Amino acid sequence: MVVEGQLLPNPALRPAYDKAAWLYVYRDFTASDEDRAAERTCLRFGMTSYPQHLLIHPETLARLGDTGRSVESFLAAVDRAKVGKMGTTDAFERISTADARAIALEKSPTVAAARKAIDDPDVVVRLRALAILAEKEPSVVAARAEELLAFPNDPFRYEVCRAIAKWADPKKGDAKCARLLEKVAAAPKESLNPNVLRIESVKALAACGDAESVATIAPFAAGGWRNGLTGVSIDALLAIAARDAKAKAPVTAALAAAFPEPAADDAEAKQVDPLARRVHGALEKLTGKKVRFPSTYDAKTRKALAEAW
Repeated sequence: MVVEGQLLPNPALRPAYDKAAWLYVYRDFTASDEDRAAERTCLRFGMTSYPQHLLIHPETLARLGDTGRSVESFLAAVDRAKVGKMGTTDAFERISTADARAIALEKSPTVAAARKAIDDPDVVVRLRALAILAEKEPSVVAARAEELLAFPNDPFRYEVCRAIAKWADPKKGDAKCARLLEKVAAAPKESLNPNVLRIESVKALAACGDAESVATIAPFAAGGWRNGLTGVSIDALLAIAARDAKAKAPVTAALAAAFPEPAADDAEAKQVDPLARRVHGALEKLTGKKVRFPSTYDAKTRKALAEAW
């Protein structure tokens, strides 16, 4: 739904008007000062997809809930939210000073400054520091992977995954990081965008995973063309099998099971057929076998392809 044009002006929301302070945050992705300020607000509350409607505690800044996108869910969420008795809040001052520290890191992105700021009490400052370390010294991030991957903020965990992917030796991998990433991929806890968190963790597993990682990734490789995680998982399985000989057999089985269901019509076939060919190409590369891809991809030829390896 068009949120600004349908949900927010609805007079049925009037009972909630005086129960909250309303903050509208708009990003135009121009990287202007205004846009960067809006970005910091979004990052502070873990938002990476839009629109989102969050209820935030005015003092602790903890998320109290998500309102959903209907009048009914919005009013119910507001009624459920409990703030309790508060003293004078210093949240505005804390955010203002934290933003100043984050801006300083943006202007002077040194490793020395990032090493200190990675433990800052503010998530945005930590995230700016993490991005610097992920780019310039990812080993620091990898060494603290367990702690950092547990931090309940999506963009923060995305950066941790990217740092591990950059740091890991693609010829050797890293079993310790692989086990941590498998947990994230299998159950992305406290996430507002679990599918993207899975995508980033599987990309990192492509760089450090091993035969044990296959069981976690295999279901995602059969996820269908509508999900970007599907192609990422196919590529990750192939990368793991190239690194770990023990993974070749389970990856072959996983890819053979990943041929997508045939399309229901010609329009869908334009999406399904390329995915089927992608799986087919991965299997040929992995096994060294040459299997002719059929001129017509249907239930019968899909079954034959799956059994050919």
